[in-house]
Amino acid sequence: MDERKLRRKNTLKIVRSVFELIVIIAVILWAVLSLVRQRSTESLLREESEAECVMVPSSEIVGDWPSTGKADGPHFIAVSYNGLTDIDRPDGKIVTQDAYEEQLQTLKASGYQTITQQDVLNYYLNDAPLPEKAMLLIFEDGIMNTTKLAHPALWKNNYIATVCTFAGNLSDEEGLYITSQEMKQLKNTSFWETGSNGYRISYINVFDRFENYFGNLNTAEFLAVHTYLRRDYNHYLMDFIRDENRLRTESVTQMQERIAWDYKKMEELYRDDLGYVPALYILMHSNTGAFGNDPLVSRKNAEMMESVFAMNFNRQGTCLNTRDSSVYDLSRLQSRQYFSSNHLMMRIWDDTGHQVVFRLGSAEKAADWERISGAAEFKNRRIVLTTMPYGESEVRFARSLPKDLDISLRLKGNVVGQQAVKLRTDEHGDGGICVRLYDNVLLIEDGDVQAPLFTLDLLRFDGGPFFSVQQEELNGKIALAAAIIAYDEDEERIAQAERDLETLRAMRVPSIQDGAEPFIPELDIDEQDNRALRIRLEGNSISVWLDGVLVADGLSVSSGSGSSLFLEAAVTQGTERFSQTNLSDDVYDGVFAELNIRGTDGSELYSYAPPLPAAEESGPVDRAVDKVISLFHWLYAKPEE
Repeated sequence: MDERKLRRKNTLKIVRSVFELIVIIAVILWAVLSLVRQRSTESLLREESEAECVMVPSSEIVGDWPSTGKADGPHFIAVSYNGLTDIDRPDGKIVTQDAYEEQLQTLKASGYQTITQQDVLNYYLNDAPLPEKAMLLIFEDGIMNTTKLAHPALWKNNYIATVCTFAGNLSDEEGLYITSQEMKQLKNTSFWETGSNGYRISYINVFDRFENYFGNLNTAEFLAVHTYLRRDYNHYLMDFIRDENRLRTESVTQMQERIAWDYKKMEELYRDDLGYVPALYILMHSNTGAFGNDPLVSRKNAEMMESVFAMNFNRQGTCLNTRDSSVYDLSRLQSRQYFSSNHLMMRIWDDTGHQVVFRLGSAEKAADWERISGAAEFKNRRIVLTTMPYGESEVRFARSLPKDLDISLRLKGNVVGQQAVKLRTDEHGDGGICVRLYDNVLLIEDGDVQAPLFTLDLLRFDGGPFFSVQQEELNGKIALAAAIIAYDEDEERIAQAERDLETLRAMRVPSIQDGAEPFIPELDIDEQDNRALRIRLEGNSISVWLDGVLVADGLSVSSGSGSSLFLEAAVTQGTERFSQTNLSDDVYDGVFAELNIRGTDGSELYSYAPPLPAAEESGPVDRAVDKVISLFHWLYAKPEE
């Protein structure tokens, strides 16, 4: 090869190397800018950043709410979580990491300081003082992912928390639960203490909603059939083991030995694996009256827990603990997956009477509305109205509106509760027309008429009822047999379940089409809804669409005399029957999402809906990267001479 060709070849190699370096730098730059742009878009969609979130004292939000007086004298609150997740699912049952971090931020802004288990013991045993707003923070059930998700917010707020485990899971081989080694690592930090939920989570004396005896179930079996149950079951330590007639199958001595074995086993495991027994215990399950559903069982539980643990959380649903409480009969408020931060703070305010803060969200969006009652938060294209305990929450649109309106929004509060849009009312919300979701029923109400003008059962709207009573009962029995086959360890029980399953699947029972009684499921207090609602009110006529379906076409209504628009959320009374873990919830979050208000002529009067996705355009950096990459390809594609 002559010198000229060699020089040209070497020059080409140098050019290639330079352009390779340029490409690498350009791609990195492009990736960084793309990430920044993505974050900017996400920030826009979130509506406000953490720094823009307005925290408002209760004195400004609640007006003349009276103090409950429950928090006179030294006291502390206890707040717990049964787990955390980083996946926000509509049917989820666990608090998301984002919601938890926001709740901790709100608790911190309200002045709450976390205390340790030793602080609690000193308070009860030595009459020691506590901070004015003392809080014990607890994470239950010992799920490994929970501590990973919880830790950053503890560090940020300088909080300490107790993580509870089941002793039987300390040697978990599947990686779902916190092991003894991981417990030791957590204990070595300044953010974690350890507690116990007991030895196991297991269920006895399980009956379905039709009073069929399902027997004794392990956790996996219980989860597989829980949709067919009500609250007719016990946890392992709560009662005698009973038969299908609810008669004892064990003597008092056998019951005492069974319960004592669990406590001794958990004590042994903690000492062997951790070197100590945690001081804090949570008896499963809560709200049983004393320490069990039977007085003899309660007495044995009391004897054993006092010999092993220093304190016990025996109740769930209220957060306040005072000197009048027993150190073995403490109560915690468990935050649920549907709690907004304001929901949690409203529950705490109701229990304690403390001055707390509520989140306002976007001050700019809040300025369009006048708060009438309860708390209101404006964020993520949602208006979340948190009611007063056993009460309501209302906001009024700050400007007068024309009589004829075309409104669209999504209602995302829980099914059990009330969410309403009130139109053409006076400035106090009286009169006018109201479209309301009330415990899975759609109502159209006219202020001049006492009875609803229109009623739609949403179970039927969704195509239900889907099964007859007999079919639902059979489905539950089939699910039980399948669960035992899949998850049980008793070979004899599995064999019997296989025989039962074959028989059950061959059975034919009357359906709704055969004229049998339809099965109407009970509503669950934490079942979330998501309904698209459109209201067109013109003159003396109203049309309503639900989930894109025209359900009321030109219904005749009064003209109404006002020009105000209200959003309203309200608690449904008597919800105690709907939840096993949280016997009642006297606060409700109405969630009004993607609200658009237009005139019937198409004019836009208000919008809190997501922006339409913009067409993707290449910016200057994108175009530069494209050119460099094109040249890079050209260099490598060009044949050498």
